[in-house]
Amino acid sequence: MLKAIFIDHMGTLVYEQSEWLTKLLDLCAEKSNEKDTQRIGKLWNQKHDELIQQYNGENYKDEYSIILEAFESMKEQIGLQGDSHQYCDLLIQHLIHTPAYDDTYDFFAQCPLPIYIITNNDSQYVEENMKNLELSPKGIISGQTTHYYKPHQKMFEKALEITKLKPNEAVYIGDSYNKDMQSAKSVGMRAFLIGHKDIQDPEVTCIDTLLDVFEYL
Repeated sequence: MLKAIFIDHMGTLVYEQSEWLTKLLDLCAEKSNEKDTQRIGKLWNQKHDELIQQYNGENYKDEYSIILEAFESMKEQIGLQGDSHQYCDLLIQHLIHTPAYDDTYDFFAQCPLPIYIITNNDSQYVEENMKNLELSPKGIISGQTTHYYKPHQKMFEKALEITKLKPNEAVYIGDSYNKDMQSAKSVGMRAFLIGHKDIQDPEVTCIDTLLDVFEYL
């Protein structure tokens, strides 16, 4: 019997783009040797994803520290100038103020089960984002909560432990096959991938909108 829905935050409930992110990337282009903002974003994300795989368990660092380290690495990689904390603060504003997808509000209004957000972002930023959007999840489980980051299996093991649920009592919805689906599958949870019809995996159900998941509950 299903008792809860676990769901990703960035890219699933809220947009990955915002005016704050545009400001950040434009500033990075202005202050570095790399003028292609898409390439800057790609390089930064690659470094960030590399770091979150390093800082788990005993090596845990909060995500703000990881974000800061990723920007510091950009100084060498693309000649980024200036205070890395300024870039971090712009990214935090993005996390706090990024808007929700249209179907997010209907999803919260119609969902018959408690909703838990599973996120790599630090708890306070996701909490503030939810408050700004006037959305009320049952709980927010972050890297700060578990000291592990997706796609680490321990992130989901600890989320299940915190919520006192078994893998077959919750489903997971996310937008990243590598980060979201693999970690949910690793603990035996049913996984729903949003916005990627091209994925061929019998253990993953692809959906177009958040509301589609209700057909499977």
